[in-house]
Amino acid sequence: MTAGIVDHETGTRDLRQLGGLWRFMPWTATLAMVAAAAMAGVPLFNGFLSKEMFLTEAVAFAHSGGWRWLVPAAATLAALCSVAYSIRLVHDIFFNGPPGNLPHAHPHEPPLGMKTPVILLAVICVVVGVLPSITLGPLVLVASAAMLGQAPPEFHLAIWHGFNVPLALSALALAGGAVFYLVLARARRLHGIESEGWFGAITGQNLFTTGNDRLFGAAGRITSLLETGSLQRYIAWTLLATLAVALGPMLLDGNAPGTGPRALLPANLPALVVWGMLMLACVWLVARHHSRFESVVVTGVVGLVTALCFVSFSAPDLALTQLTVEAVSTVILLMGLALLPKQTPHESTTGRRARDAFLALGGGAGIACLSWVMLTRDHDSIAWYFLNQSAIAGGGTNVVNVILVDFRGYDTMGEITVLGIAAVGVFALMDGMRTKRPNADDAGRSWTFAVQPLMLRVAARVVLPLALVVTLYIFMRGHNMPGGGFIAGLITAVALVLQYMALGQNQAGFLLRVESGRRFIRWIAYGLGIAGLTGVGAFVFGQPFLTSAHGHPFVPILGELPLATAALFDLGVYVTVVGSTLLTIATLSNVTRGTSAAHAPERDANQAPGQEPGERHEP
Repeated sequence: MTAGIVDHETGTRDLRQLGGLWRFMPWTATLAMVAAAAMAGVPLFNGFLSKEMFLTEAVAFAHSGGWRWLVPAAATLAALCSVAYSIRLVHDIFFNGPPGNLPHAHPHEPPLGMKTPVILLAVICVVVGVLPSITLGPLVLVASAAMLGQAPPEFHLAIWHGFNVPLALSALALAGGAVFYLVLARARRLHGIESEGWFGAITGQNLFTTGNDRLFGAAGRITSLLETGSLQRYIAWTLLATLAVALGPMLLDGNAPGTGPRALLPANLPALVVWGMLMLACVWLVARHHSRFESVVVTGVVGLVTALCFVSFSAPDLALTQLTVEAVSTVILLMGLALLPKQTPHESTTGRRARDAFLALGGGAGIACLSWVMLTRDHDSIAWYFLNQSAIAGGGTNVVNVILVDFRGYDTMGEITVLGIAAVGVFALMDGMRTKRPNADDAGRSWTFAVQPLMLRVAARVVLPLALVVTLYIFMRGHNMPGGGFIAGLITAVALVLQYMALGQNQAGFLLRVESGRRFIRWIAYGLGIAGLTGVGAFVFGQPFLTSAHGHPFVPILGELPLATAALFDLGVYVTVVGSTLLTIATLSNVTRGTSAAHAPERDANQAPGQEPGERHEP
């Protein structure tokens, strides 16, 4: 800050031009001397305390003998240099003859507002240096206790600890620093040109400038090699580095697969069938991945196998969530694929395919080995804590749901926020976008139904109210039985997706009043608002954010009911999931809705370009 003041008043920071500013800026010079004394570790300033502590630890380390005596020697040399450059700062700026040809010919004291921060820090330097136990002791106690997690060992902050080795080293640094500067500054050789200076061209500025230029040059060359604009190459380097980093600990620390104490369990016939189905799906994807439609459908097999694994491990919540996620995501991906070519272009060369095959096999083998290592070794699981505390602390027996809405409520709040942001992002990117579709594809197959299938329309009409009843049931039982707001929201979304498939995009959008999809943005806002207000409500009772309360009040007729405020948070999750899913679907459907050349309806004379039939044109 003092350097900034000097620069502001004189127009330069060049020590060769500065000097003798004490006459023009006595208050600034005084503040600079206080700061420099603290930096040099002069007694009665705060820097003396830190230097003494540093030297004390260095001397204690050297007591073990051997090469360790170099540590206090290096610490003393560093303290000596700090004294030398602190003296140079004060002497060369405020004394050392009259100033040179300054850009600002008449320097003077700066305004009080510019000096106030320096005054504050200078006062702290003096007060802490004179009264360390009173001013610094409580702060050290709080900070050390927070770092250690317990009461710190006994410590004493004082100016005087008697005559000892650290004090002698400190005195040596003060005297040596003063002599060092006087020798270097003799005949102003510190300010001479490079050929006349003490060190010739080897100056700090030259070393810094040369090193900085070479560092940036090397960085540029490395960047030109790595940043080629190829996303595939970036991912390849990332995967290769990950494999190299993970391979060492697994092989060198005795963590190779097959070395764990747990015995392997036998594989039953259903497991073998499921694994075979998964491997067939993976082979199909490798062979046919250029077909976007086939890739999306076959990828769903991976989700199905994951759901079956959850079922086999007695996790119905996760299995149901996985199935509904697969259904919704498959529909969304297929709607998005309607905007893209059917085939992915062949861009990879033979060498790149070989590289990708190596990385894919290496990555898959690495994850398999890591899973094998984890599953064949004993470890302390945190699952028992949640199993024991779910009903007591969370008021629910469905451990998965209690974790989501109580123990890990912050995480769930972040997840639904990200989900809402993603849906709004889709809407922001594609709102108002329209694309034309052909009547049929290259093989002559119809692109869309002129009339939706009758059985699908009848089934959708029956399924919707039943699905909403199931949604209510799944939501209400979620805290104690498999279910919850997230699953209920996905079930609602699947039921409404079926309406799009059965009624067609135009009619479904009209009946659901989602021609523009904007109403679902409000749904997302309502959901996040409900979840957030539930968390804030805990503040009223002096509890942290998202702390839930639960009880079993007696209600007439109904009797004793298990209630928990986490249900309100779950309601926010439900509304956000439904709003985000339907906003994405409505946006994608509006892009291709009613734009087929053969089925495009006649345009009203007052209809604006790009406007759908029946829509009002709003400026």
